Amino acid sequence: MCYDYVKLLIEHTTRGIHSVLIRPPRGGRLWRIFTYSDFLLALDSGRDPKTIPVAEYASSVIHTVQADWTLEKARIEMVNNGVEHLPVKDGSGNIIGMVSITDILNQY
Repeated sequence: MCYDYVKLLIEHTTRGIHSVLIRPPRGGRLWRIFTYSDFLLALDSGRDPKTIPVAEYASSVIHTVQADWTLEKARIEMVNNGVEHLPVKDGSGNIIGMVSITDILNQY
């Protein structure tokens, strides 16, 4: 439920984490991402967030970055695709982390 993911986000917000990657079900390949913005949209629905399936608001992960990309290249990828968070893949294609626009802005 949305509420469970928000509790996780709140626990990690002091570390600057504003999104959660959702692993695909066993045998699946489609990762999802749930952000504070998604939660705000869920709240606007007027429904109880404890009853809303997170899948209704989580986005499919379409764009990713490679671990060896520069922050500038990741920033351009975000701008070009209208996103603020991108999963990071290693050389084998495994998701190993997440980079956000906040991470990038904190470097300037």
